[in-house]
Amino acid sequence: MSGYWLTPIQGEDPAVLSKERIRLSPEEGDALRRLAAEAHPRLLPSFKLGMLLGDDEDACGFGPPAEALRLDEDVDVALTGPLAVSHCGAAFLDRLLSPAEALALAAALPPVSHVRTLLGWWREGKQAMLLKEE
Repeated sequence: MSGYWLTPIQGEDPAVLSKERIRLSPEEGDALRRLAAEAHPRLLPSFKLGMLLGDDEDACGFGPPAEALRLDEDVDVALTGPLAVSHCGAAFLDRLLSPAEALALAAALPPVSHVRTLLGWWREGKQAMLLKEE
């Protein structure tokens, strides 16, 4: 099933995909991504879920299947051990804006539902991204 997961990220080593993530339809995800991009292109970046995991230094997306992340379950998912992040996934996570940077850039966004959620996560010190399922 295609769509997006609006995903808060806690910590760095390992990064943890918080259980607070929200499933979005393709239309909702695209609209939110466009809205965030109006404030700044890197405010809410998206990344293909199938490329996030990997156990080979030279390849992305060749680790466990994306379904191993159990995004539809109400659990935090640490990107470590058998769910190690790929090198391109790690590079993507390294480029995420800090919560303080994101808050400053998001100040002009309209206070719609998902924007309010993002603002709350950033105030809690979490980073955020869209994970795209295909």
